[in-house]
Amino acid sequence: MQYNDHMMMPEMPAPIVVENDESFAHMCADLAAQLAIAVDTESNSLHAYQERVCLIQISTRENDYLVDTLAIHSLEPLGKIFANSAIQKVFHAGDYDLTCLKRDYAFTFANYFDTSIAAAAVGEENLGLSTLLTKYFGFSVDKRYQRANWGKRPLDPEMLRYAQSDSHFLLPLRDCLLPRLEATGRLNLVLEDCAALAQQTPPMKNHSEDVWRVKGINGMKPRALSLLQQLNHLREELARKQDVPLFKVMSDAALVEIATTQPKHIQELDLLPSLSKSQVRRYGKQIMQTVADWRKSSDKLTRPRAQYLDESIQRRRELLGDWRKQMAQKDKVSSSVILPKDLLESIAAQPIKSKVELEQAMQASPTRFEVYGEELLEILRKENE
Repeated sequence: MQYNDHMMMPEMPAPIVVENDESFAHMCADLAAQLAIAVDTESNSLHAYQERVCLIQISTRENDYLVDTLAIHSLEPLGKIFANSAIQKVFHAGDYDLTCLKRDYAFTFANYFDTSIAAAAVGEENLGLSTLLTKYFGFSVDKRYQRANWGKRPLDPEMLRYAQSDSHFLLPLRDCLLPRLEATGRLNLVLEDCAALAQQTPPMKNHSEDVWRVKGINGMKPRALSLLQQLNHLREELARKQDVPLFKVMSDAALVEIATTQPKHIQELDLLPSLSKSQVRRYGKQIMQTVADWRKSSDKLTRPRAQYLDESIQRRRELLGDWRKQMAQKDKVSSSVILPKDLLESIAAQPIKSKVELEQAMQASPTRFEVYGEELLEILRKENE
C-alpha cells in the first residue's frame, strides 16, 4: 500500500460508553493488556468558567471507549495505565490534552507517541487530524461538534460518534507513518520529541483573574487602566456566578470601550459598539455602579515593564532560527522537525562554547546532537567571536 492510498477501514463499531465504576474497571483491565492505545479528550472550555476534561476517548484495535469523566468516581486506575511504559499512548497534537489531563488528574505519561509530530517528520504539510484522516483513510470528520458543550448530559449520539472518530483512527494512522519514519531515519527524532513533550508539558493552570490578559489595552492611560481592572473584576464575578466563560458575559473590546469612554449615564452604554442591548439591560446598572465607585478613587494602574532579552540570547535565537529554516527547506519538512522551538530556546539561552555544553543543552534529543551537533557548535562559536 502506498502511503497516499486510502486504507480500507471497516465502519466504526458502536462505541462503549463508560459511565459507571463497573464498566470503567472492565475497560482498565482491557487497556492493561494492550501494547498501544489511542487517546483524545474533550473539554468544556467554551461553556464553563473553569474548564475541565469532560470526556476521554480511548481506542484499542478492537474497541472505542468513551469515558464520561463526570460520572466516574476516581480515574486513578487510568493514571497507572498512562504511566505504564509498556503501553504506548498515541495522541494527535496532544499537548493540550496532556496539559488538561495533568491539571485535572495529575497524570504522568510514559511511552507517548504523537501522530502530529510524526506526520510533520515525514513531510506532511497540513497536520490537522481531519485532513490526515481524509488523506489516509477517506474519512470525513463532521466538524459541527468542535465547539460543542461536552459538559452537558446526556450527550447527543452524533457528538459521541464525532468524539469516537478522534481516537478510532490514531493507531492505524501511526501504523501508516512508522514505515515512513524508519525509511527517512527520523523515527528516533520523533520518539525523543514525543518523550520531551510528555515530560515537559506543564499542567494547565486553573483560571485566574488577570487584567493584563485583556486584549486591546496597549496605549491606555494609568487612570483608565485602573477602571479596566475594576470592570474586569466585575466580569469575573458575573462569569463565576453563571459558570460561563468571560466572553459570554462581555468581550474584552467592551471592557476597553467602557474604561476608555468612562460613561456618566447608563444611556451612553447603548452607544458602545461592543455592547449589545441585552448586555446593557442585564449588566448596565452593575457597570455604572462600578464606574461610579471608581470615580471616587484616585487609583492608577501601570503595566509592569517588559523583561527584555539579552542581546546575545536574541542573536543566538536568530542564528539558530535562520539555520533551521534553511535546513527545513532543504529537507522539505517543517522547521520544528529540524529543531523544536523549546530546544532552540534552551540552546540560545546560554553562551555555549564547547561540545560538552551543547550536548548537555540537547540532552532531550541525543539523536539531533549526533546529526547536527557540529553544525550547531560552529554557529554558536561564530556568535561568541
